Amino acid sequence: MPKARRDDLVTTVIILECFDAEECVVNFEPEGAEHTLSRGDQFRVEAVLPADYPIEVAYYPGGISIVAEQTWGTRVLNKAGEQLKL
Repeated sequence: MPKARRDDLVTTVIILECFDAEECVVNFEPEGAEHTLSRGDQFRVEAVLPADYPIEVAYYPGGISIVAEQTWGTRVLNKAGEQLKL
């Protein structure tokens, strides 16, 4: 990640939901954590990073892969507000 001053950082939030299947597998890279997202549930992904630094999200049948490193201050919360282990 490029070095940035503290005031150059922003919190990016992505809401993941599963609509087309009973469940979707969500892979968090590069750490390799995997969590199952049930239909009707949500994962809230929060990452603190430079404003122009992208979070990569890839969709595939039955799942999602998201690149959001823990070193970015990334955390993932389920709909109940519980933090998931990355």
